[in-house]
Amino acid sequence: MNPSERKPSGEDRDKGNGSFGDNPWRAMGLIGSVGGTFAACLGLGYWLGLKLDAAQDTGYWSITGMAIGVVVAIVVAILLIRTFTGGKAN
Repeated sequence: MNPSERKPSGEDRDKGNGSFGDNPWRAMGLIGSVGGTFAACLGLGYWLGLKLDAAQDTGYWSITGMAIGVVVAIVVAILLIRTFTGGKAN
């Protein structure tokens, strides 16, 4: 197809098989979801760790809470990516 014959409205975009295709909104939604998930899991893990530090008078639970938050965030991010891509690995 000649580039001058392309339709500017996006009618010729690939919308098949649940992939992102040319849809930037869907990609931005995924990036925002994954970023928000990481922020929430890290923040919650750190906050719970601080509460345990204060209760037990220690100084290592906040770091442990953040590490657990990262692991949880990675698992949730994988599930989000699978959902956004239609359950496929690629």
